[in-house]
Amino acid sequence: MPVDENTVVRVLMAERAKLLAYVWSVVHDEHIAEDVLQEVSMLAIDKRAQIDNERALLPWLRQTARYRALHAVRDKVKTPMLLDENVLDGLAPYWRKYDDVPSQTLADALRYCVEQLTPYARRIVALRYAEGRSGAQVAEILSRKVRTIYVALSRIHRTLRDCIRQQRSEEGLTDV
Repeated sequence: MPVDENTVVRVLMAERAKLLAYVWSVVHDEHIAEDVLQEVSMLAIDKRAQIDNERALLPWLRQTARYRALHAVRDKVKTPMLLDENVLDGLAPYWRKYDDVPSQTLADALRYCVEQLTPYARRIVALRYAEGRSGAQVAEILSRKVRTIYVALSRIHRTLRDCIRQQRSEEGLTDV
């Protein structure tokens, strides 16, 4: 039975963070990502009769978001580096792995883990991801070598991964 409007809205609200992260991974611009997600949301409501059931909704949303994100980036005059279509295809199973994990749970774990970082590491994360600066820009701002920043980011990623895994295992969940 096709999904109804309430189901579409409920799933969009519950999965907003995951979908926004997915779109951002394609467009690398938070404003474009928001625009794409809004467009996909409206499209999902309009096309809900074509979506077989609630289980098929999230994959439909992600696939539609992918196409819309690629289209949005191609329309920009200044085009950031895009992931190749084959890379996106290869990443699809990893995104699906998190379909049954509530977005808020992952967001809470990430928030907690970022708070556990040193102030210096949090500053690097803020510059790189919240402000969207390149590694070279972060290095310049912090008066460090670019390689130093990339090594620090690599360590930060591992620390956050391990912390999130620990958080999830304490909740009895081992899907991350």
